[in-house]
Amino acid sequence: MKFKRLRFAFSLVCACMLLVCSDAFAQGQANNWYFGYGAGLNFSTGSPRPLTDGSLYTLEGCASISSENGNLLFYTDGITVYRADHSIMPNGNGLLGDPSSTQSAIIISQPDTPGIYYIFTVDTVTQEGEVNEGVNYTVVDFNQDPEGVVTQKNVNLLAYGAEKLSAVIKSCTDNSVWIVMLSSSNGNQGLLDTFYAYELSRNGLRTTPVRSAAGFSVEDPRGNLKFSPDGTQLACANSAEGLYLADFNSLTGRVSNSRRLVIDGFNYAPYGVEFSPNNRFLYCHSSNNESAREPASSHFSSLIQYDTQAADISASQVLLDQQNLYRGSLQLAPDGKIYRTLSRGYQEGSTYLGVIDAPNEAGTAAIYRDRAIFLDTGISHQGLPPFNQSLFNELDIIQNDVSSRQLALCDGDVYTLQYEPVMGATYSWFRNDNELRSATDYRLTIRQPAGVSLPYTETYRFVLDLNDGSCEKVGIAEVTYYPYQRAVPNVRLVQCEDSETADGFSIFNLDQANDQLTDGLDGFDVTYHYTQSDATNDRNPIDPFGYENTAPTEVLWARIFSPAGCATVNSLTLEVSSTQASNALIEQCDLDDTGFAEFDLSLADDQVLGTSSGTLDVNYYLSERGALLEDEDELLPVLYTNSVAYEQEVFARVENNNACFAISPVNLQVLARPQFSLPQSQFYCATNFPALQTFSPDYSELDPSQNYSYEWMPEGQTTPELSTNLTGEHTLRVTNLATGCFREESFLIEEKELATIDNIEVTDATENNIAIISFSGNGEYELALDDPLGPYQEDSTFEGLQPGFHTVYIRSKEGCGIVEQEFSIIGFPKFFTPNGDGYHDYWNVKGISDLVQSGTSVRVFNRFGKLIKELDPTSSGWDGTFGGENLPADDYWFRILLEDGREFKSHFTLKR
Repeated sequence: MKFKRLRFAFSLVCACMLLVCSDAFAQGQANNWYFGYGAGLNFSTGSPRPLTDGSLYTLEGCASISSENGNLLFYTDGITVYRADHSIMPNGNGLLGDPSSTQSAIIISQPDTPGIYYIFTVDTVTQEGEVNEGVNYTVVDFNQDPEGVVTQKNVNLLAYGAEKLSAVIKSCTDNSVWIVMLSSSNGNQGLLDTFYAYELSRNGLRTTPVRSAAGFSVEDPRGNLKFSPDGTQLACANSAEGLYLADFNSLTGRVSNSRRLVIDGFNYAPYGVEFSPNNRFLYCHSSNNESAREPASSHFSSLIQYDTQAADISASQVLLDQQNLYRGSLQLAPDGKIYRTLSRGYQEGSTYLGVIDAPNEAGTAAIYRDRAIFLDTGISHQGLPPFNQSLFNELDIIQNDVSSRQLALCDGDVYTLQYEPVMGATYSWFRNDNELRSATDYRLTIRQPAGVSLPYTETYRFVLDLNDGSCEKVGIAEVTYYPYQRAVPNVRLVQCEDSETADGFSIFNLDQANDQLTDGLDGFDVTYHYTQSDATNDRNPIDPFGYENTAPTEVLWARIFSPAGCATVNSLTLEVSSTQASNALIEQCDLDDTGFAEFDLSLADDQVLGTSSGTLDVNYYLSERGALLEDEDELLPVLYTNSVAYEQEVFARVENNNACFAISPVNLQVLARPQFSLPQSQFYCATNFPALQTFSPDYSELDPSQNYSYEWMPEGQTTPELSTNLTGEHTLRVTNLATGCFREESFLIEEKELATIDNIEVTDATENNIAIISFSGNGEYELALDDPLGPYQEDSTFEGLQPGFHTVYIRSKEGCGIVEQEFSIIGFPKFFTPNGDGYHDYWNVKGISDLVQSGTSVRVFNRFGKLIKELDPTSSGWDGTFGGENLPADDYWFRILLEDGREFKSHFTLKR
């Protein structure tokens, strides 16, 4: 292995991350990640801390960049650029990437040009007939505006690109960077299966690319493109078309020797790829490539490791994880770990990321942890931000097969940091950024400085210069010295008896003694053993959670040790207390009729403690076992909503200086509120004012065995029924006098009016006489004609009316009364029979009165046109005589000129 590492050291030309002392912590550029739906991570303190202030809303593509000291500068989804304060950067809209592109963007600082950054974007794979914007670049300038401003935007580099972008350092002499992309095999402009490498230097972007045949044909180019941190290898995931590994020459920018790696199993489609920091291991997140439209239950993914130094790389694969997951990205982080997205479906994200803790280790020793990083309110989907991969290239100067960056030592330990001897090379060592000028060997022996308080951390940096014009290589060791914990006398753990038996036995959470044994110091772990010998020799540890004592008073042995293994042994005495505390009851009214309510558990403190004295602490747990073990998963907040409807038992643990004093059950009861119902709405007739009207609720569901009080608002009445002449909203509160629980319900009393007849539009003197009634009012109404008893109808139009006078009645459906109005229908009888029988003895115009058309002129003529009679339209009419003599039966003619100007001519029949 050392021979291979040395051989690589001579072949890694210009692939270092850390170029000179001033750039030693340039890795800070990757300290802030923004991705998914409002998700983010900050690596400034080593371990990632969730960020929830981001503005991104992206399923896949994203990119972010920070300053060399780790301060956020800006980030993007490939379309919109956001400043560090999460506002949109001026001119930062409309970039030609796509949030649904695997690697929609990557951000690279222009070498040796402070304040200038390039955003490279790539559009998504398109459907037939859609436009693909290809690969473009945009420039952000912090010199013109200290918060950043977009100056150039969407300058095209490649007409049709796959969803892939990666970058790595080219030359340490001028810090230039290669940005590499893949042309899509869509056939656009003949750019098929070709890698394009563009050089970014202090002189700007060279737009003439270095082209390299990819060596494979890809129709589905979704998936990551990643360099190894040293820039010698390039991994390309092509979803349905497979995973490829190729060599890269950082001097020329050429890609060569691409070969397909076999993926065992049914999760054949690679998407996320990443290299280990030591450049040896390649990791792949592959899926079964089910359609995005399929439910989450149909998606499966695998996490695989390959050893790129193996003779048969495909055969070296090790399955680290396989589960029900959608496709997702992998990304190396500043802490040397690789992070994995855990999306369940195309739009079903996760509030967690998985992590490979030790990616430099072979096989399962790499230690994959699922759901390891909680994102708080953020949600990850498929994408994580890519970076210049050279940021993560470091030498391993610890070489202990545990960590390549962190080293834990004990008080007084001596350790030798080293790399390997390299012919013709020069070595430099720095401690806390101060050069150790006397240290010029490839090895450095370190020991704890005198007089420092432990634990104490210092950072060593090793710089290897090959003296051949290539990049300097850098290794970092963060060294922490830990003390040996002093012996603590009389450590006791007092537990309460469980409720089943009073025999001096119980169950313990031995970890509750950790603070006593470590004096509360951070950085120590504790294991428990039956004998002092086992503790001293780290044998036969006891499971601390749920330990059952073997005697009422029992002595165990604890081994207290730091991450460096600095161990001391201490005794621990277990005792069981038989003290009893009082039971407690808390009652809470049910506010939403579900059987659940929020309880203030502190209200039980006085009941539980009773007359007990001293400094006692009370905590509440979901179960008695949880209280005995102080199980944090069962520890209840002070404001707790019951998880069992209506009645639930929880447990109070009373402690005196961490010694269990007593455990008591606490009964939580949710009390039902009175049940009754009010009508949704009622009405009050305005014609009744000021008389009172009575309204009666439905009390059929009230418990007759209970006593209740009643209060009506706004009247203030305290009777079960409401008597009022007030309209508007009314509220009734019914209170159970025994429990104090009450319910309030409201209903609306509307004022209803009699109808107002606005107009009666009549069409008369026709074969079909019609009257249309127009009216207004705030109630519901119905109409009848000529009879107040009806029948009534909803329709306000009456047809087929006989000539004469009619009365329309409009009745309130709410019972508020009837209004009426008479109207006239003008008409002309077709015949009359003047025989003195009292029926049709006279002929005259119908529908005229002293008040209606009284000025009408009516004349009657015989068939020869002779005027026979001029009638008073308000009289009884013509009796069929002329000059006192009865005229014969015949047809007679009339001419009528109505007062309103209408004129009618027709005839009628005189029958004898």
